[in-house]
Amino acid sequence: MSNVGHDEKIFIVIPVLNRWEQTRACLNALYAGSFTRFSIIVVDHGSTDATREGLQNDFPDVIRVPGTTDMWWSAATNAGIGRAISLGADAVILLNNDCCVQHDTLDTLVIHHRHHPDAIIAPLQRNFHTGKILTGKTTTCFLLGFPTLKLPGKPMYEQGSMELEKTGLIMGGRGTLVPVAVFGAVGTFNDTELPHYGADHDFYLRARRQGISLFIARGALVDVDESTTTLSGQPGDMSAGEFVRSLRDRRSHRNIGELTALFRLHYPLPGLYPIGVSLNLLRYTLIYLASRIMRLPGTR
Repeated sequence: MSNVGHDEKIFIVIPVLNRWEQTRACLNALYAGSFTRFSIIVVDHGSTDATREGLQNDFPDVIRVPGTTDMWWSAATNAGIGRAISLGADAVILLNNDCCVQHDTLDTLVIHHRHHPDAIIAPLQRNFHTGKILTGKTTTCFLLGFPTLKLPGKPMYEQGSMELEKTGLIMGGRGTLVPVAVFGAVGTFNDTELPHYGADHDFYLRARRQGISLFIARGALVDVDESTTTLSGQPGDMSAGEFVRSLRDRRSHRNIGELTALFRLHYPLPGLYPIGVSLNLLRYTLIYLASRIMRLPGTR
């Protein structure tokens, strides 16, 4: 695939807080890819490890935007988007430092962007440790307590494919390409009500309501280290104390505060969103209890 003959300005925005080794692996994967005509913005919102020195010494071309620990994901990402727009970006690729793109991932996304310049396009996500494809057909059903509802169907990944799959929801900022015009139409991430989790859902749902297409690139992959993603990723591995903490800790996508805010914004029956929140938490609790029971001696 060739980069010649196109002059779009692509910026990659990566919010980081410590985990320098992870950030370095993420950046190395980007620079090793077949598409190289991009700029990288790392929003360092309060790292106390070797992140600042590592960027200066190993990646001097990376634009470092300093921030503070109270920014969390949404505000840090917005800071990176703002800097990219001020530098003339045509499109922004959102990435977390727990992600490593494959060799042709960016090339594939940019080629799709050239054919669908108004759409949001995401790669498929693959578990870094197991190789399992994490992305499937996904939508929402807030009415029954599902901000994320994965639909049955065959795996979406097709090696070398240049097909796009329309989707009802994109999960996170793991390599998602967003045209700058979309931010003009939809706004950026809601960093007041949804400072860490839920802001991505809210953003993509707002975009969908504006008639903006959401696509998955069937031939593009990003490897994700899920072990650092959320406190509530594996309910069966949590103690009772950890389960309770997952309901209030901002680093958990099950925390009640941001879950409630997301349902309040998108529940189809205004004023009745506590029903959706309750259904969601009830299901989470039952999954946790069932997982713990299955781990008791003699239950296998």
